Amino acid sequence: MQARVVDLSRMLGVSLALTAAATLASVITGWGRPGSVALGGLFMFANVALIRMLVSRLIRPGASRAASLVLLVLKFLLMILLVVGVMLQFPVEPLSFAVGASMLLVAALLEAAVIGEAVNDEDQNGARS
Repeated sequence: MQARVVDLSRMLGVSLALTAAATLASVITGWGRPGSVALGGLFMFANVALIRMLVSRLIRPGASRAASLVLLVLKFLLMILLVVGVMLQFPVEPLSFAVGASMLLVAALLEAAVIGEAVNDEDQNGARS
């Protein structure tokens, strides 16, 4: 199997495109709730974007702990808002939401198996030594 370089920015873009396609398919076919599909995809996009910002701030030399704490609180608030919204009967269809959320996984698999740039054999052998 060919090793590939995974680009997180490209993967997030592919995830948004797949979410848009799944939402459009839901509109056209009438299966599920298009709003829930879009919400699931956007939720996962925002979650990964916040994790990315948080990690990049944490590994930066001289990182501000206050800014990192704010990002961490935002990430957890996003999760809490979703759970509260579903518990209070926010009009989110769980299966449609799961379809939208799974678009990030599909994008990650596509990036790792198809879209990512192939690594040369010399690069692989050199990295192992």
